[in-house]
Amino acid sequence: MNSILIVDDESKLLKIFQSSLTKKNYTIYTAANGQEARRKIYEQDDISIVFLDLKLPDCSGLDLLQEFVSVYPTKIFIMMTAYGNIENAVIAMKTGAFDYIVKPVKLHEIIVVIEKAIEWLKVKQENHILKEKLKRSETNGELLGTSKVMKQILLLIERVSNTNANVLLEGESGTGKSMIAEAMHKLSDRSHAPFIPVNCASIPEQLLESELFGHEKGSFTGAVSARKGKFVAANGGTIFLDEIGEITPAFQAKLLQVTQNKTFIPVGSDSIKQVEVRIITATNRNLKKMVEEGKFREDLFYRLNIVDIYIPPLRERKDDIPLLVNKFLDKHRKKYERDYQISGELMRILINYQWPGNVRELENAIERAVVLAQDQQLSIDDFHREIREVNYEPSVETNLQESGKSLPEQMEDIEKKLILKALDDALGQQSVAARKLGISRQSLLYKMNKFFNLI
Repeated sequence: MNSILIVDDESKLLKIFQSSLTKKNYTIYTAANGQEARRKIYEQDDISIVFLDLKLPDCSGLDLLQEFVSVYPTKIFIMMTAYGNIENAVIAMKTGAFDYIVKPVKLHEIIVVIEKAIEWLKVKQENHILKEKLKRSETNGELLGTSKVMKQILLLIERVSNTNANVLLEGESGTGKSMIAEAMHKLSDRSHAPFIPVNCASIPEQLLESELFGHEKGSFTGAVSARKGKFVAANGGTIFLDEIGEITPAFQAKLLQVTQNKTFIPVGSDSIKQVEVRIITATNRNLKKMVEEGKFREDLFYRLNIVDIYIPPLRERKDDIPLLVNKFLDKHRKKYERDYQISGELMRILINYQWPGNVRELENAIERAVVLAQDQQLSIDDFHREIREVNYEPSVETNLQESGKSLPEQMEDIEKKLILKALDDALGQQSVAARKLGISRQSLLYKMNKFFNLI
């Protein structure tokens, strides 16, 4: 990131910059015109920052900027000119310049701009690494979503993955909380260390303390040997405590210590153990409400809830359903070496279904359909009864093929539905409904009278 190309036709200025910046441990390349700049930036792969003078002997600096930005998208370009022209500054920034400086410029001003550029390059590089890791996670089926809300969640995951902050994942069962927790671990600097998941609801209360903190030999009936516990197993990595809302108030007090200072005492021991571990928890219950009701410790809640991420149910992010369906179908296509397909009408039914079991239910439904399918084209009959009975709006193609109505009649039916929906959305306000429909209020009144005798 310390390699810089300065493109300027003033040889004296180039020498001053090269001498002064070299003393600051920067590697400096210079070019007196556009042709030389093209050769230098092509030959020297390590160049990260390019200063371009606006006026060059053989071309315009703006033209050169436009050319370089498209060819070298990972480099940073800074424009220089002796003419403080706002119009040129706006054009340069729109074209892709990182910054814009006016000559004559002092050395310390140049260094400030360089330091800003290097810092930006570091952030950009870190983001690129995270996005590549995230992309690999998505490819492996760990995270998937194109809806606006899921994109926001993925960005939040990127931001918090490399921190040590405790994270609380909230959402209904089956929304993918465990997959998100594991993805956060893989995106972090702890990815080389263990990821240890623990379902708190599946372990009896009397055994949970031993499971997490370990025990000494003979500390209770059946403890025939010492055991380290999950926190020690996760040392250096991440421990994921699922269904955290199910633990008892007595155990909440014991868990508080390890969330505060990463220390605990194994069952039957007098010595304090220290671990370096990140804690991610998840629940399908409303912990804040449980705190208000006195069922969950407030101090523990705030220790676990440094960063909270709510994963909405599948019915609130229907845009993700087609992508998830195809992901699950791809898994079975590879497994059975058959090209399973789903029609547009069947996809619309799946989108309109409420999916109370969320992503987990969808995955199971697709697996059932694949098992029952008589051929490679999945049918609605291959899905369970609740999905078969879902109400949905047939497509225009289906209406035309199956209703027996003429095209004008079809168009009139569609128009009626749109008007009723607009009026419903506008709570009966005709002017608001008309704006939604893109027609005048007079036109809406005419159609309301024509179709429904409402006026």
